[in-house]
Amino acid sequence: MEYIQLSNFTEDTDFSFFIQLGKHEYYMPIHYHVDFSELVIVLSGTADHLVNSEKYLIKKGDVFVINKNTFHGYENAHDFKICNIMYKPKDLILSAKDLKELKGYNALFIIEPTLAREVEFKSRLQLSLSEFDEIKELILDMVEEYENKNKGYKTIVYSSFMRLIVLLSRKYDFNDNIFNENLITMVSVINYIENNFKEEISLKVLAEKAGLSMRHFNRIFKEHYNTSPINYLIRVRIQHACIVLKKNNYKISEIAYECGFLDSNYFTRQFKKVMGISPKEYRNKINSNER
Repeated sequence: MEYIQLSNFTEDTDFSFFIQLGKHEYYMPIHYHVDFSELVIVLSGTADHLVNSEKYLIKKGDVFVINKNTFHGYENAHDFKICNIMYKPKDLILSAKDLKELKGYNALFIIEPTLAREVEFKSRLQLSLSEFDEIKELILDMVEEYENKNKGYKTIVYSSFMRLIVLLSRKYDFNDNIFNENLITMVSVINYIENNFKEEISLKVLAEKAGLSMRHFNRIFKEHYNTSPINYLIRVRIQHACIVLKKNNYKISEIAYECGFLDSNYFTRQFKKVMGISPKEYRNKINSNER
């Protein structure tokens, strides 16, 4: 399992963005985005898209978004070419507030990629031939600007990316009956948890974010995610702990604090409950596998 950060692709910390055209001859192993989202446009061919424990056939004209904290990869690729656009939503997208007025944006970029971590992956747009030609022309211009890096390229790439997002959102076949208000609220809470899990978060804080009573919020959350809000928070923290354990030699107590746990003993108990082994055993297992 490979954990990938945006810094693996670009060292420009002032421009949290990377775009490339890629070809996968056979497969791309399962990997995990640590700190970025990825917009993918399939330019040609077919492949099986592996998302968590599911497998889906994708083909030319398919467009989908993979947010962080989701495992995915490709196999059985045939003439499979894609455009990868990697970005940090907080830095690039959230500055355009009117995007949230587009139902297609909420569906394609936020709600369904979030649900993909828990349920069946459906976050996919299929472009028509004319739509595909329009989108392909736009992304090829973006790639050229990004690779040449002439003066002002960041502004051109950024504005083209925002245009791309709006065009794709408008084309998304959105069904008003798919997502109700409760689900949209729960997704906003999930995003809050994943962006702030290192901070002290209580059920009361989450309920206030949702604008609901604690009892009502807890019930609705369980209906959508089959677990409690606090258990979900713990799982997010444990996922981050796995990454830290793999990449750093911090003490277990230091990792506990880094992941939002105030008590290292409680962290160890929760880690073992979720992963089946202690943090120390997990680190030893990772190190032995890499030898």
